This record gives sequence, C-alpha cells and structure tokens, in this order.
Amino acid sequence: MATTLFFQFHDFHVTHSTFHYNNETKSMEITIKVALKDLEKSIENKYSKKLTNFLDNHKNISLEKKIVEYFENNLKLSVNNNIQEYKWVGKELSNNLHDIFLYFEISNIDKKENLKIITIQNTLFLELYRHQTNIVLINILDNKYNLTFSADNYVQTIFMDNKNW
Repeated sequence: MATTLFFQFHDFHVTHSTFHYNNETKSMEITIKVALKDLEKSIENKYSKKLTNFLDNHKNISLEKKIVEYFENNLKLSVNNNIQEYKWVGKELSNNLHDIFLYFEISNIDKKENLKIITIQNTLFLELYRHQTNIVLINILDNKYNLTFSADNYVQTIFMDNKNW
C-alpha cells in the first residue's frame, strides 16, 4: 500500500532594508531589496491599474511617485517621534532579474543632537502576504541593530546609546 504525503507549501516573501547613517552628509541612506514581482503586485493593487513594462519605465516620474508613496506609507522611520520624509534616489535591478534595489535618503539628521529614539513601522507587502518577513539592518557608526518585522510585530523602537559619539 503506497502512502502519499501532501505538504502545504507557501511562498517565501522577505524584504531586506538597510539604514546606514552617513556622518559626513548627516543623512540616513536607505537601501531596500524587494522582489520585483511583489512590488509590482502591491503598486497594481493600490492603484487598481496593471503596470506595463515596469522595468522599462526608468524615467517614469508617475511610477516613481507611486513607489515613493508606497514606501512612505509602509516603511516609516521616526526620529524622536517625528516621522521623517524620504527623498527618492533611484532604483536598480539586481543581477538575478528577480529583485530590485530601491534607494532613498533622509537628510538633516544630526546624530549628536537629534538621534535619541528611532521607531520603525514596517508593513511592506503585509497587505499581500500574511507570512511576509521584513528584515531591517541599522548601522549608525559603531551601533548596529538587526530587526525582524512581521504581521504580528510591525513596529519596533530603538533607544540610541549615543554616549560613545
């Protein structure tokens, strides 16, 4: 008698974000690696419009605005309880043609005067996938933090130890 086993598989959905403090420019440089398919699906769902040739839209200002708006609404960074505004830097397709890197910057963050509490709300792609995992690495001089966000844990706060600055 043969026994057949059925396993329920679900897609694995992860984003990787890096927040790197640039001491020279007093800015937070943000790199976000996401699956291109997930980004397209989220933008299409939000605007109820099918995107055509997503990758061919290198200079599409309307598409860039939609991407910025999505990330401003779903990856919020607060410094001392003040939500920070992102500046769009650009996007780049990864070599595997599966992922896309998105680049943002937050200007005018003086670590010694302003950087005491950082709160991140990360709900990227949670509207699509219940099992979405979002990893955030924060690098501020010698301070490094590795945070994991999910549907059950989408807001985290870091109290900065700036005694060594």
